[in-house]
Amino acid sequence: MKIIGIDAGLRHTGYAIMEDTPHINYVRGGTLDTTDKIPLPKRLKKLYQGMKEIMQKESPDVAIYESVFYKQNLKIFSHLAQARGVLLLAAEELGIKIKEYTPAEIKQAITGNGRASKHQVHGMVERLLKTKIPSSSDIGDAIACALCYFFKRHKSNNEYNRR
Repeated sequence: MKIIGIDAGLRHTGYAIMEDTPHINYVRGGTLDTTDKIPLPKRLKKLYQGMKEIMQKESPDVAIYESVFYKQNLKIFSHLAQARGVLLLAAEELGIKIKEYTPAEIKQAITGNGRASKHQVHGMVERLLKTKIPSSSDIGDAIACALCYFFKRHKSNNEYNRR
């Protein structure tokens, strides 16, 4: 099974391609980047087209997204929600199964603590995969999304995967 984890963002969207074979393996990842020097609709179109192209090339069975949570700045929240919407649309149009998890669910699945820091999550991701993850926190977050799905899917195997 091929999984794509997606860390939605308007400026940087991270993605990670993972394979469940039955162990979880990191295949590749990257970011889709936009700049605030172009209008919002063009940025959203770039994210949508870029993600759709990646999904068409990789043919994932499932796309995993972190759900949006409200922060202090309503404008940032609105832009993030719009970016996430076009990224969800790419998967939906291609008939890819979609699964969403809250930030706390992802942190809990990876570290055992729903309030873990980003640093703790990324450190545990490296230990679980027994490899250094890319330096981009967006890719690391996308990997964590995919791992959360893997662990929830293989709940009975969870102890084995944490060795």
